[in-house]
Amino acid sequence: MKNLIEDEIIEVYKQVSSQVPNFCGCAKCRDDAISLALNHVRPRYATGDPPDGAVLSRIELRSETGQAQLISVVMDAVRHVASRPRHTTPPLGTRAVT
Repeated sequence: MKNLIEDEIIEVYKQVSSQVPNFCGCAKCRDDAISLALNHVRPRYATGDPPDGAVLSRIELRSETGQAQLISVVMDAVRHVASRPRHTTPPLGTRAVT
């Protein structure tokens, strides 16, 4: 079983996280932002190898409207984490987007 939207959220995160000032991008902040974004979208689960229905779901997610919605959700999540990071000091090697 796979949540098809997870890979899409991660890809959007990689594209937009560097655009948010004061977002450190450490592993903790990255995971917090991705988790927060995932909690604000409807999951799209599929089973099988490759997952059944994955092609149709990915086409929908990669449409102009789908991408705009994902970008908005991810940007909001990154901004939220940037304003309230859960680490006490900026970690070494910040802005590590992987």
